[in-house]
Amino acid sequence: MKLSLALAALLCFTTWMSMVHATHGPIGNCLCPMLSKTRVKVERIVDYTNQSEGICPVAAIIFHTKTGKSLCSDPNSAWARRAKLKVDEERKKKTLKEMRQNEDESTSDVTPAASYASNNAPKRRGRHGRRRQRKKSRRGRKWLRKRA
Repeated sequence: MKLSLALAALLCFTTWMSMVHATHGPIGNCLCPMLSKTRVKVERIVDYTNQSEGICPVAAIIFHTKTGKSLCSDPNSAWARRAKLKVDEERKKKTLKEMRQNEDESTSDVTPAASYASNNAPKRRGRHGRRRQRKKSRRGRKWLRKRA
């Protein structure tokens, strides 16, 4: 009798948990529990993701910055719209640049010639035949003489 009661309680508990998880969704997937009024320079934003309101408590746009931080913003604000447009334009430019680069690489059969000008350039030497060294301090210069 006790075993069947424990089994029934366990079955009820698992059913309840699965229903709660299905209706409210996993809370861990919501990165923005609330919106922030903080704004950063649009140049610092690298990417963005949309958070829908169905699973999470608020609808938000999550902006990702160059430093790796995330910023939750209202999707209806003018600043957020400008930032999204900027990121989209940057993506477009990047893809066009990559496409052009791929086209240039595929059509070009010419190998670039090696340049020897930098290797054959004469080195600047002082009166004792050593290379010139910058004067850092008196002690440093004496140390450099002893070392060379």
